[in-house]
Amino acid sequence: MNHIKFDVTFLGNAIIDIIAKTTDQLLDELSIPKGSMQLVNTETADNLLKNINDPIIVSGGSAANTAVGFSSFGGKACFLGQVGKDKFGELFIKNINESGVFFQNKKTNNFIKTSKSIILVTPDAERTMNTFLGASAAFDTHSLNENLIINSKLLYIEGYLFDQQDAKKAIYHSCKLAIENDVKIALSLSDLFCVDRHRRDFLDLIKKYVDIIFANETEIKNLYKSNLKYSVKNIRSDTKMGAITLGSKGSIVFDEDGSHNIDPVAIATPTDTTGAGDLFASGFLYGLIKNYSLIKCGHLGTHAAGEIITHYGARPEISLKTILDHNFNK
Repeated sequence: MNHIKFDVTFLGNAIIDIIAKTTDQLLDELSIPKGSMQLVNTETADNLLKNINDPIIVSGGSAANTAVGFSSFGGKACFLGQVGKDKFGELFIKNINESGVFFQNKKTNNFIKTSKSIILVTPDAERTMNTFLGASAAFDTHSLNENLIINSKLLYIEGYLFDQQDAKKAIYHSCKLAIENDVKIALSLSDLFCVDRHRRDFLDLIKKYVDIIFANETEIKNLYKSNLKYSVKNIRSDTKMGAITLGSKGSIVFDEDGSHNIDPVAIATPTDTTGAGDLFASGFLYGLIKNYSLIKCGHLGTHAAGEIITHYGARPEISLKTILDHNFNK
């Protein structure tokens, strides 16, 4: 029998975000699709760094961002990922633990660099991500701490991990372990192009294991190669609960009893949309762990996403408990 220690165990890439303002013209000159996430090698990463000025350097990674947001609300979270033995790895470990999320690098390789995501933000706040996987490419079953998964209520999986073959094996191993120990499983589709690369694997994982899905409109439509209406219908038949974020149009949340439209939070001038989906998941999951209604979970996610787009970076600048105090505990 498991002894619950954490609310959620998060699986994902341990990445340092390097965020810089850019222009649509520079993206065109560098032949980078706006709004995409592309994997880059060392040479491409170095070239991008030469073309940006005054970057902001912070710890990131999609699931790690969600874990930090979840902890900021007051949830108990741990993280499983892989960093290198370098200054960026030390920064990641320090930052995520100081944020209240337990993380301990399980295996070390002195010759692998910590992963980096060079995030280029255009004036309309759209972010374009260029990711050097580095140490994250070494994530495998040996990187897992099975006791953390067993002793959690929920396992959250970042879709980007499917870009590594060994990480994919670790995901299936973790899911089987979770099922055997009555741990619920959540999946984030992560990115439109990630769905393109792994559609069949995503559908297989969803139908076999996933209880809760997180996606945005383009991701879910691409997953089922259909319009929004039929894509929502399909995902509702394949899993029990989830949320589809719609940007400025709000979101759709659903469970086995029905679906609901959630209005967006009005933000006059968004600064950077990096991490909006990650933080939506933070709020939704915190509400779920606290047994809030589905609609309240959706509103909590929306408010968390609204906070993150008011500044650069995908980690909250305030305690997200204030969102609860101002909007939900009256």
